[in-house]
Amino acid sequence: MKLLYLYDPEACGRLHFYNYTFNIDSKMYTNVIWPVRNEVASSFRSKIRIWLAFHLIWIILGVVNMTQGSRPCGFYATLLPFTLTGLALLIMDVVYAVLFLIDARYANSEAAILRFINTPKHYIHSITRIAPLPIHDDDEDTSWIPVVIAYISVRGIVPWLVNFWIVKDNYYEGLAFYRRLQTQNPKDKLTSRSSHFSRLSV
Repeated sequence: MKLLYLYDPEACGRLHFYNYTFNIDSKMYTNVIWPVRNEVASSFRSKIRIWLAFHLIWIILGVVNMTQGSRPCGFYATLLPFTLTGLALLIMDVVYAVLFLIDARYANSEAAILRFINTPKHYIHSITRIAPLPIHDDDEDTSWIPVVIAYISVRGIVPWLVNFWIVKDNYYEGLAFYRRLQTQNPKDKLTSRSSHFSRLSV
């Protein structure tokens, strides 16, 4: 998992060396390899940054919605941005999960992971140039790594569904309050604003 998604030599500023042993045509080969670049890990890091940025924006908008949502302009100024950001997060979770599941077909073994990192350019260097990377996948299955990351992306499915219902219920509750506010006279609006409370959960 570290080699596939967490280790990017350019970001870390240091190289790690791996002693890799594999079997080709009943012959054992041992080689010392080191990645000089890992675009898979770099892409994973970018996804995490975008995901965290959207969560931070959602939290800020949620706090603003709780404190300012009862104002006449609250529907457009706080509730709609909060709802749209929440929907964007939910869609992002699903898209990320699909992308990680696609990675599983290229990471079904240790040899496949090395080839995946080494493509399209030769980012993995080795001490010996004779058979530096194995051609056949004869080691244990590692496709579970992208599958686990995909499962985490949708927060274990159940929390994702909970967040979906929170976003939906928050929107319809705020919309109903806004419509009631539009039909009330000014005195009733003051009473409604003081009693209105928007729920927030991240």
